Amino acid sequence: MENPDKIVFHYTSLDGLLGITESASIWATNILYLNDASEFNYAKSLLSDKLKHFCDVNPDFNKKTTLDESLGYFFFEILEENINKLLPSEHFSFYVCSFSEEFDLLSQWRGYCKNSSGYSLGFAFGSLEKCVKQAGFAIKPCIYDERKQIAEIDVLLQKASDRFLREIGSAEEKGKAWDTNSKYLAADFLLEFIQLAPFLKHPKFAEEREWRIMASLKTKYVRSQIKFRQGNTMIVPYIEIPLPMEAERLIIDEVFIGPTNEKELSMASVELLLKSRNVNCSKVNCSTIPYRTI
Repeated sequence: MENPDKIVFHYTSLDGLLGITESASIWATNILYLNDASEFNYAKSLLSDKLKHFCDVNPDFNKKTTLDESLGYFFFEILEENINKLLPSEHFSFYVCSFSEEFDLLSQWRGYCKNSSGYSLGFAFGSLEKCVKQAGFAIKPCIYDERKQIAEIDVLLQKASDRFLREIGSAEEKGKAWDTNSKYLAADFLLEFIQLAPFLKHPKFAEEREWRIMASLKTKYVRSQIKFRQGNTMIVPYIEIPLPMEAERLIIDEVFIGPTNEKELSMASVELLLKSRNVNCSKVNCSTIPYRTI
């Protein structure tokens, strides 16, 4: 983002606001447990279409009469099977947390404003990015343009195909090279795709102007960092990411209260909460969207 003072907003519930102000951190959820499975399905459908096209137009990856000549085809077939059976990895795990450039968006309030108790918490992008990088993670914008999404997938496919041809396709003993390398090539591709997929969002969601924190962890080294919360139907793993601080005070640049018919009382309670928890926040406002539209 060109302007480090630009504010990005995290929409959350009442419980979320209480947890964030108490812990001075924000939760990033394991990407395989996100509420909206359609996000991953959208990215997988893009990849599936590109895999078929890639195999059709690249002779090295066509299905042929002999096994050795068809290894490229079978390799990409394995990639698609692995993507369609995404499960938590024993070695790596990925966590995401969402922000928006929009502070008062009806679709976001509908997602988080249960019982008229939603909030959007604003953080200066530069300060937030600094915290994220210090934790060893990254924050990037989501991609809504399908042409740019396909270009990103093309890069992954080209990288995988180049490596396949180098390590298997050009080997003298292709069968032996396949047995040795194919599993690792497929696993590496899967990890790269999992890190890309959360940033590929359907164009119809472009109004959200979303940014996401992506945290990549080696599972066996960070089990103590992984925590768990109750989800709608299962236990959901998450990690805590530290937020900007100054003189041991949490900095929230702005707080917007979701649509409510108790504006004055809601503002008073939020201001009291921030003061009691010594949070540095200069602005508390209410949504301008009528409560009845939620």
